[in-house]
Amino acid sequence: MSKTTRLLTMSFVVLLSLLSFSARAEYQPWSPKVFAHINHKYGADAEQRMRKLQRFIAINYDKPIQEKLSNTNSMLNHLPWITDQAKYQQNDYWATPLETIATFGGDCEDIAISKFVVLRNMGVPTEHLTLAYVKIKRTGESHMVLLYIIDPQAPTSQQSSLVLDNYDKQIKTGEERQDIIAIYSVSANNDIVLISDDGRGNRTILKEIEDVKFAKLDKIRAQILSNQTFYQNLNDGIPLF
Repeated sequence: MSKTTRLLTMSFVVLLSLLSFSARAEYQPWSPKVFAHINHKYGADAEQRMRKLQRFIAINYDKPIQEKLSNTNSMLNHLPWITDQAKYQQNDYWATPLETIATFGGDCEDIAISKFVVLRNMGVPTEHLTLAYVKIKRTGESHMVLLYIIDPQAPTSQQSSLVLDNYDKQIKTGEERQDIIAIYSVSANNDIVLISDDGRGNRTILKEIEDVKFAKLDKIRAQILSNQTFYQNLNDGIPLF
């Protein structure tokens, strides 16, 4: 991997390892203090977006998995795609999922991570959800998608997946997505799978790296934990994401 790719991988590992605690045993509504803070920080429109998100989670919580995936993919694909430079005047800004939705927009990484968090809040187990770094074959553009692993207990090379994407908005299997070149995937357990993809339908596992840790990302980890703790305190001690 290039230096840029390694840094991207490390950042996602840290973020997912922290977000892995966002599952809910049962649906729990957010405290009014959460919405009051969002209104104060981001404005009334942002508060209404988050209230809509909470209603969405409540309505879909007990639905079959296929409906959860389809509805979540569709809803979050309505977020405008905005580069970090255009939105935050930074080349590489790591927005929290709440910030992405409240401020209505983000890049492909922000949108994929937001889908991850919403599905976790609906009770979808961590082992079914993985982020994948790919390239769009037609343009060569780097891109991030969310994978739903259908059979996580199977060996990695035999697993089947569904792709939740804001580029091709229809959920398809990984095998059907021959318009993208797979580079690697990273799970909430800090496991990275490096993939060889010749762009002609031949994909093989190059290497699996378990429980990756990077000391250099302590600052990012501290920022994410601080943000989580802040919203947990607002939400009467219940983790928000």
